[in-house]
Parts: sequence; C-alpha cells; structure tokens
Amino acid sequence: MNHMTQLAKLIDKKANYAFPIKTIPMQGYSIASDNFTPVDCIDRVMIIRTDTNEYLGNHSTSYRPVTHAAVLEPVVDIADKMKTPYVTQINMIDNGAMMEAKLIFKEICFDDPAMQDYIAFQITLRNSYNGVWSVMISADGLRLWCMNGCTTADSIANYRQKHNGHFNYNFDHIKHSVDLFRNNEPRFREWYNTAVVSDEVDRLFSKLTWTPKPTIDGRYRNETQYQKLQQHWGDYCHNIGRNKWALYNAVTHWISHPVNVSSTNKTIVERNSKMLSYMSKSDSMFN
Repeated sequence: MNHMTQLAKLIDKKANYAFPIKTIPMQGYSIASDNFTPVDCIDRVMIIRTDTNEYLGNHSTSYRPVTHAAVLEPVVDIADKMKTPYVTQINMIDNGAMMEAKLIFKEICFDDPAMQDYIAFQITLRNSYNGVWSVMISADGLRLWCMNGCTTADSIANYRQKHNGHFNYNFDHIKHSVDLFRNNEPRFREWYNTAVVSDEVDRLFSKLTWTPKPTIDGRYRNETQYQKLQQHWGDYCHNIGRNKWALYNAVTHWISHPVNVSSTNKTIVERNSKMLSYMSKSDSMFN
C-alpha cells in the first residue's frame, strides 16, 4: 500500500458529541441515620448527561463547562469554507466525558523529507467535562504512514483555555496555521540534511523523561521511557539516517504511540506538552 493509497483510505469517524449536559449540585449521603439522608456538597457541582443520566465529572462551583459542540462545530464550519477535502475523526472517551476530534485535510499535504511518507495538515480539538483536559486546539502535521503527529511550537498553532462557559478561539488562526504548516516543508528538509551527535540525543531524551526524584543510579529521568526513546531513535536512524529529522520522528513516535500506560489519551497530551516546552526554548535544537 503506497502513501497516496493510505491518504485515500482515510475515512470519517462520526460520534455523538452534541448530547445534552447539566450542572447540578453534588450530593453525598449522611450515615448518621439508617435511611442515608442526601446531603448537598455546597462547594462542588457535578456534570451529568441528561440523555443517559450518566455522571461525567465534578468541579468547584466556579466551573463553567464549554460543550463539545461549541468547540467542534465552529471549526467544522471554517473547514467547510476552505473548500478542500477533509476527514473528521471524532473519538468520545469515558461515556463522553472527553472528546478528541481530528480534522485531516487530504489535499493540504507535502512529501516528507525522506520521500517515504506524506504529511497532511490536521487540526486536533480536545475538550472534557471531567477536568482532565481544558479546551485545547492544535494545528500541525500528521505523517500518514506511521500516524505520528508533527509537534510545532508556534503559539498560534497551539491554543488552550480554561472552562469558563465561553469558547474564545480566534478562528483566523486556522488560516495562519495552514501557512505555518506549509512553511514546515523546507524546515523539515533542512532537518533531514542536518546530522546530530549522541550528546544532543542524550540531552533531549533526558529532558523529555526528567523526573523530580533520582533513580537508584542518581539519574533524574524515567529510565524505561528514556530507553524507549533510544529504541525509536535506533529504528529511525536505520530507516532515515542519523539526522535531525530522524530524531524528531523518534520523539513524535514516542508521543503518538504510548504503550503500557494507564491512559493513552492523557499520556499523548502530557508528552506533547513536554516537547512543546522544549521546542519553545531558545536553546532547542529544533529552532
């Protein structure tokens, strides 16, 4: 299967994201009497799905939810106006408490520098009712063969806001993000032609796996994840060469495909945030 076939095989994945929700006072039960009298928790509220009466999360009384529909539908409207084919893949998690939606644009793409893949423009939206995610929008690339994301540190391409009852995104940023994505093509080619040395790799992996407490050997890193990154690095060196593009893909593979973790979706966001933090620094090797 070639990469154009992989691009053509992308299909929509629909889900019910627009279900009704309601904020209600949180209750506990008093065990002072035999009949377990309900007691209001005056400093907490709950979010429930009113179509199924399922519990989705609890918060302080200052919390104001932003609905999944309020996040996704305006971006879909913008995508429709762009007049270019795209695929919408919506993933509902924990009975709808969390939503991850991807809009992948089939014709906004370019060859990867190693000529082994296509990189397509994608917009990823995340939202939750359980407090795991704030409202998050990222606009970057997706390597279609390995399904690795392409992290970019540009502040316009990465948006977050707390749940305050309103969605305040500047939709002009989507057009700008398309321009940023296209500008990545020569940047990625430059990385492909830039060799890296072992010390640079070690410093990057140590930063991405840093832990506040040392291991038995005195290193402040998660040794399991450090070795996993080294494994990906070896694989990409073999396929692409010992260059910055291979290193970048080793990291984005580690971000995009976590294994043996308690929450895949949460881990992807946490790892991507670490890479964003690194790439935004003046001494980042990807500047």
